[in-house]
Amino acid sequence: MEGKKRTESVSLRLDSDTWNRIKVFAKKQKISPNALVSQILDSHVEWEINAVAAGWAVMPKPFLTQLFKSVDKEKVEKTISSLSVRMAKDMNLYMRGRHDVDAWLSILRARSQRSGFNITEYEDERYHEIVMQHDMGENWSLYFKTFYENVFHDLGVKTEFDYTDNTIVIKMEKGPASSWRK
Repeated sequence: MEGKKRTESVSLRLDSDTWNRIKVFAKKQKISPNALVSQILDSHVEWEINAVAAGWAVMPKPFLTQLFKSVDKEKVEKTISSLSVRMAKDMNLYMRGRHDVDAWLSILRARSQRSGFNITEYEDERYHEIVMQHDMGENWSLYFKTFYENVFHDLGVKTEFDYTDNTIVIKMEKGPASSWRK
């Protein structure tokens, strides 16, 4: 069966208060405590272990939204254009061990999830499309568009972008060996 992960049974000792909070949260999410612990560990290994060392920082969303509103569009584009390719390559290499489209998409998805952004993907024979809703304003969309446009260009992927004040759409043309899967 495709997508099925191999699992192992393990035993862990947890603080009773922590275990009780996990059980309560799992019940609210309508999943088993085991599934929640697995998700927490996957998230930690996938993102938290390396994110800070790779250059990611946690910031309050209202602050970033207001900050981006106060910066003119040209400054946003100029600043991220000068940093994007090198930042993405450093992040890819540090967090995924390689610099390619699959690694970058993995980071894009993980970052969106950790930031509370809604992300939806569509696919047909020719295109892979990512729609990300961030609700942080037009300059944030411009930041994403410019950042991702430069990175995908550097990776040799033909892309088209569209955005609104709170959403960005990335439409990537598939190549013969594209392996971009959700």
